[in-house]
Amino acid sequence: MKKTFKRILVLCLTLITAVSFVACKGKNNDDTTPTIEVGSLKETYGDWTGKSIEVGALDKGVRVEWLRDAARNFNAGTGSNITIKADESLNENLETFIDAKTGYDVYFTFSAQHQWVRWGLQDKIYPLDDLGVNFKETMEVCGVVNNVRYTMPYTYSPTGFIYNQNYINDIPSNGEFVKGTFPKTWQGLLDMCDSINTKWNKVTLGQKVVPLSWGGSVGDMGYVFEALWGQIDPVGYKAYWGQTTENVAGQNNKSLLVNENSIQALDCVAKLLNPTKNTNGQYYPGNSFSDSTSHSNLMAEQKFLNGLSVFTISGSWFETEMGEQIEDDEIDFYHYATMPIVNSGSKETIYINSPAEYFMIAKNGKNNNPDLAKAFLKYLASEERSRVFQAYTGVPTAMEYRMQKDTLSPFAKEVAEALERSAQVVSASDQKASLSGVLNLNVTTPFIRLATMAYSVDNAEAQLNDLYNTQYNDWNDYFKTFD
Repeated sequence: MKKTFKRILVLCLTLITAVSFVACKGKNNDDTTPTIEVGSLKETYGDWTGKSIEVGALDKGVRVEWLRDAARNFNAGTGSNITIKADESLNENLETFIDAKTGYDVYFTFSAQHQWVRWGLQDKIYPLDDLGVNFKETMEVCGVVNNVRYTMPYTYSPTGFIYNQNYINDIPSNGEFVKGTFPKTWQGLLDMCDSINTKWNKVTLGQKVVPLSWGGSVGDMGYVFEALWGQIDPVGYKAYWGQTTENVAGQNNKSLLVNENSIQALDCVAKLLNPTKNTNGQYYPGNSFSDSTSHSNLMAEQKFLNGLSVFTISGSWFETEMGEQIEDDEIDFYHYATMPIVNSGSKETIYINSPAEYFMIAKNGKNNNPDLAKAFLKYLASEERSRVFQAYTGVPTAMEYRMQKDTLSPFAKEVAEALERSAQVVSASDQKASLSGVLNLNVTTPFIRLATMAYSVDNAEAQLNDLYNTQYNDWNDYFKTFD
């Protein structure tokens, strides 16, 4: 149901905005071949008749349908032969592909922060300074090292809570939680969790419904922590990411990470996890599944769709990632919420999963045609293609463009409207690319600890001290090589 709806929207959007389209047949009939006015794209992006490149695209999250659609239209309009190769294991094999002469020409993927930096400094990927792309604020620093751009960030992925409205309508009011409305305050969220556990006691599929499902094995709680930290102390959060290599190399700026504001943010997460002792005397996260610390984010989303939790941690990519089940089961109960407000007067925040997926052009690719590759990236960065991408996936691009909310699914429209009224929290350093790697906190282990140990007001500070020590050691032992 949802996929069909979005396909129709993409069709309408394409007819309205893409000047290269003069006719298009319905996607519901599985005929996606448009009639193209060939000259229009050639005038803008050049004549690439007979020229070829291969694009390797990570087939996860936002998938590749939107990219195949773009390549098909670009090929028809410019005479090029761009082939999209979907690859679920692209990240794992990226190192090998980059070095292979038979590897892809262009990559759409994400990797550890240090990989593209190293490849840029080793002259394995092309500089992209001549693309002339206008990025959203804060995204322009992503993909740049030594003042040279090497990657084109593409996705701008707002992360928040996805909740089941049917359940929210049924859970009894409690404290600051009002039945029927997802909580706007953090205390309201905790009160709702208490109501779920003690008053509601809902059972489905033979299991007691828990408040929260989360991907403990992938650090999903880190998104929550950073969104709350940026909400509680936006100035201090920005100062943390504004550190220089000299600051990180010593312990002068430890207070940027370990302070009363960051401690409060982490303590909020600890209370949400609600460590509870079981009959064996062991602690587990009382507001989620007892085995949630080993879940992937996909498993957490799946359990949510199965009705086993009231809300989950996910983002604008949720519909695309869970598209098959949403369509097959005709599920429509899910909605999007920003991080609830911790302190009165604060502005609601959305964590932007950044730099997320990006494009880069290999110097050792199969066809080695960087000019065609750059022309295709410019096309993908256009306002029309940004809109088509968002209509396909529900995810905004990292480029500055005017959204057309009437082309979006109801869920994607909720995300877009939340972006307009909220402050965005982005984890990226504008000082040095490798700093984003060292400052990106490895929070998987600390949150597992917080979920499986007795709660104390001192726990958050202790975990932040450990995070700082890890950061300090990582910089000294590894990331300093990028100097």
